[in-house]
Amino acid sequence: MSNEKNIYKLPCNNISFLKTKDEVIANVMAGDSVFVCDALPYAFSCTLTSIEVRSITEPETEKNVRGPHEGFVEYQATNISILRRKIKNNRLKFKAAILGAQTSQQVLLAYIEGVADMELVDSLYKKISDIKIDGLQAIGYIEQSIASHPNSLFPQFLPTERTDRAMAALLEGRIVIMQEGTPVVLIAPVNFFSFFQALDDYSTLWLHGTFLRMLRITALLVSVFLPSLYIAITSFHYYAVPLNLLVPLAESRAKVPFPPFIEVLILEIVVELVREAAVRLPSYVGTAIGVVAGLIIGEAAVQAGIVSDLLIVIVAATAVASYVIPSYDMSLAIRIIRFLLILAASLFGIIGIVVGTALTVAHLLTLESLGQPYLQPFVPLTTRDLKDTILRLPIQALGRRERMTGTKNKIRGGSNDKKK
Repeated sequence: MSNEKNIYKLPCNNISFLKTKDEVIANVMAGDSVFVCDALPYAFSCTLTSIEVRSITEPETEKNVRGPHEGFVEYQATNISILRRKIKNNRLKFKAAILGAQTSQQVLLAYIEGVADMELVDSLYKKISDIKIDGLQAIGYIEQSIASHPNSLFPQFLPTERTDRAMAALLEGRIVIMQEGTPVVLIAPVNFFSFFQALDDYSTLWLHGTFLRMLRITALLVSVFLPSLYIAITSFHYYAVPLNLLVPLAESRAKVPFPPFIEVLILEIVVELVREAAVRLPSYVGTAIGVVAGLIIGEAAVQAGIVSDLLIVIVAATAVASYVIPSYDMSLAIRIIRFLLILAASLFGIIGIVVGTALTVAHLLTLESLGQPYLQPFVPLTTRDLKDTILRLPIQALGRRERMTGTKNKIRGGSNDKKK
């Protein structure tokens, strides 16, 4: 008989030693296998689970033309592996915090050591660790808990499902917040102009990218000011309209029984209702609803004399312009500002629009994202960072990282050990 002892080997990964009862319970609740022996003062934990996860697909709300077509998913390990595959660098770090008194969900701060500002990382980690809540159904809970100005209309963190956008943010020295159970991540710090940028700006020639950004800024101005200018001109400043346009405008308005403010308000509310219905319904039904509402309701409103022909054009142009803004959160803020300016224009005309715009800009000047000015690099003025805001200069000119990230490694493509 052989005296050799039988040796059993169990292949597994993510082995850890557990020394307390709480650690054992936490690992069992996470689905890990735990081995306990009376002869040992500790337990073994290993990952042997098989978890069903959603396949990696392109985000529905963030389409692009020439970039990658993959997005984050709800499973945290998959999201980590995606970033690891894109950034093959051992300086890519993940700092974990457990939130939720009832759910014990993992929240990760992703950053590149030597590129990100560690003071920002530590301060953000402390803010997140101090959140007291039962559970996190969405990453918006974190965003609202750590925002410097939680009552502001404007978002101070950039949400995204795109993996390439998260990778670009990490390479810039920004921090990415990842929450277990949601495919949306948050990027910080960001400025106002970050919400009008897209990956296609960098995938094409710099002239094409600049054209796209100028187009989005134009869409911003149209979306905010066009309806309020219509109210101001038709109610107070009709003498500003050329005579050859004033006559058809007056004929169109003569059939409408409502003042311009009520006329615009009715049509804008209808458009918002259609937009919200299209979002909540299945995609094929939502498309049909949008087409039917745009054609039938608009035509019926003109035939019934509820709104004028010109207002249909104005509201349609405003709705299309609002869809050009890449960020849903910023688009929602712009829509609310548009309604406030409509009210101001109905009361005070052009003066109301000017005062409302001045108050909005003054509010933007007070905002911060992780302590960084929201309107940077314009206020305070940083001339070397202007080349990647409204304009997008050639890649060769973008040799330095933005100052607002606080990075010590300011040269793109340089060594992480250099402190320039």
